[in-house]
Order: sequence, then C-alpha cells, then structure tokens
Amino acid sequence: MRRRELTAGEAAILTMIQQGYGSQNTADEVFFTDADEAAIFVKASDGTLPVMANLTNLAAWRADGTISSDEELMSEWLQIT
Repeated sequence: MRRRELTAGEAAILTMIQQGYGSQNTADEVFFTDADEAAIFVKASDGTLPVMANLTNLAAWRADGTISSDEELMSEWLQIT
C-alpha cells in the first residue's frame, strides 16, 4: 500500500477528527487513493464508522474558502456536533 507523509492541511483535518471522534483515528488508519488523496474511515468511540473523510479534498476546500470555517467543516462535513 502506498504511503506518504500527510500535508499540514491534511494533518489539521485529522486532528479535528481526533478531537471530535477520538484518538483511535490515527495517521496509520489513513489510506491513499490511486490519485494520491489521503482518506480515512472515521471510527467513533462506539466502534461505528459514521463518515469517510477525504483529508486531501477537505484541506484544499478549507484553504480555498469553499468551506468557510472550521465550524462548518466540523459540523457539515465531519458531522461533529
């Protein structure tokens, strides 16, 4: 399986996931698509998988303003309430 270091933006999204869903969501759980996009199946503390997050896209959309705030990112895209 292909691996690379997460970009700063991808790592920031992963940190938000860890804060909202728990530390079980580690960089080791991240996988990379054929297009070299970093993604993770987010694990909640109860073992469910509530969302799949494409860290690469979310980081790019946050950086370019498509996602206007961290609050929007967490509530609308990551479903962290």
